[in-house]
Parts: sequence; structure tokens; C-alpha cells
Amino acid sequence: MITEALLHCRGVGPIRLGQLQAVGVRNWRDAVTAPERLPPGLRAGVVEEADRCLRALAENNIRYFVDSFFPQDRWRILSQYVDRATFFDIETTGLEYDDTITVIVCWHRDQLRSFVEHENLDDFLDVLDEAELLVSFNGSTFDVPRVLDGFHIPDLPCPHLDLRWPCWHRQLCGGLKDVSQKLGVHRPADLQDADGDLAVRLWWQWQHQQNQAARSQLIRYCAADVLLLRPVAEHLAGRNPVTADDLWQHLPESESPHVPVDPLEQRRRVLQQSFGSASPGVLRTLRTRRRG
Repeated sequence: MITEALLHCRGVGPIRLGQLQAVGVRNWRDAVTAPERLPPGLRAGVVEEADRCLRALAENNIRYFVDSFFPQDRWRILSQYVDRATFFDIETTGLEYDDTITVIVCWHRDQLRSFVEHENLDDFLDVLDEAELLVSFNGSTFDVPRVLDGFHIPDLPCPHLDLRWPCWHRQLCGGLKDVSQKLGVHRPADLQDADGDLAVRLWWQWQHQQNQAARSQLIRYCAADVLLLRPVAEHLAGRNPVTADDLWQHLPESESPHVPVDPLEQRRRVLQQSFGSASPGVLRTLRTRRRG
């Protein structure tokens, strides 16, 4: 199916594409082997581009197709390369442009992997170096710019495909949750109402209260969105999407909530983390000792 992408050829729009198909030019090979079927004004440009595409296909040059194809044809990239895709999603400290990354989860080489700030976040760079095709949902405007800023890199080392626009051209509008539900795939019950605001709160609970259950749920929420990318991409590729049962078996288990921290102890921890050795409690203790 990827070889039928012709809309990115100069001078070929939807109407002209129908005319080419009517005379037997349906793919790159047709254009290269039967150039006489092409209108004279289009012939040289279409044949040259078709030849470039065939070379890129032989070389597995996925970046060429990501950079060249029109949005309505980018699903064709998935039809050829969905099995090589690395799906990823991020969570941040907030929803503003300068908020920082807290968690990254990816499905890479048939394995779910998670990366957490202050722990192993930089290891995600190894995944980027290994990825053949990075796939996200709305990543062009949110995830990728934050990855570039957060890791101080000028560009991704791998091609990136944002599923939002191929979905839009298939009348699958809305966010990832909306699209996946239209395809009959739903998040687990405990994640039905999870969103970016919850992810921010969970990160705060982990950082300021050391709530292990909050950390676990944050990774679980991010991982669920990563796994949802798989059936969406497979649907766009014309494959039979993975079933929900097969999908969620890879999802990390949620942990039982801890016993709530005593309010005074919680306040002490927050002050200690915020002020360190200058926290009011520490200073008060020092003053008491000096008086003694």
C-alpha cells in the first residue's frame, strides 16, 4: 500500500490522482515502467519522485517517507512499518510549554519500558538511538518539543509519526481516548477518568509524600496511553488490531494505596524537601540547642 502514495508528487492532487489511476498508474512502479501513460507536463517530476521512493523503500529509509508524504497518505507508512514502530508518551509537571518531563513510557521491541525523572530518564536517549520509527499521538505539538528541550538535543535521531492527523483524515477525531473508544478499545476501569491533571497530582504525591502507589499509578496511566497507540496504528495500517485482553496483559499492576501519612508528618516532609537544612523545624531545633 505504501507504493500507492502519489499525492506528494508535484502536480498530483486528488482529481489528478483519479485520472492517473484510470489510465493504470496506481503506484511508483507503474510510473517508472510506463511513463508514457503520464501527462507530458507531469511525466518527469512524477517518474523522478517515484524512483526516489522506490530507492527509499529498498533502503528502508523511513524518514524520507515521513518527511515527504502528505498527511492523508502517512497511514501508508504504518502499512509498511508498523511492526518496527516504537510507541511513546510522556507526562510533565504541568501543561505549560516550559513544564518539565516527569515520566516517559514506550513500547519498544515488543517490551514496555518506563523512565522516571531523578531515576533513569536519560536512558530514554538510548531508545531514541535504537528506534526506527517513533510514533505518538499529538506528539508533534506536545511530546516531541518537550523531549528536545528536556534533553537539549536539536532534533530526534529517528523519524517521528504523529497519529493524530492520519486519524483525522480517517474521520477519527478527538483525543487518543476518544479515538480508541471508537475502535472499541477502552482503558481499564481505574484509568477511565485519568488525564493530564491527574498525572501532575500523582507526580506531586510521589515527590512530596513519597507515595509509592501514586508513582505506580502515574506510570500505569502513561503506559495505558502508550499501549492504546498500538491498536490505533494497526487500524490505520489495515491490520487486525491487538485485542484488549492481549493489550492490557502488558500493563503494570496498580499498587494498593499506602496508609495515609499523618498531617503533621506530611507537613514536616514538605518543609524538609522545600527548605532542606533551612527548614523552620530544623532552625527551631538548632535555636533550642543553642539556648541549652
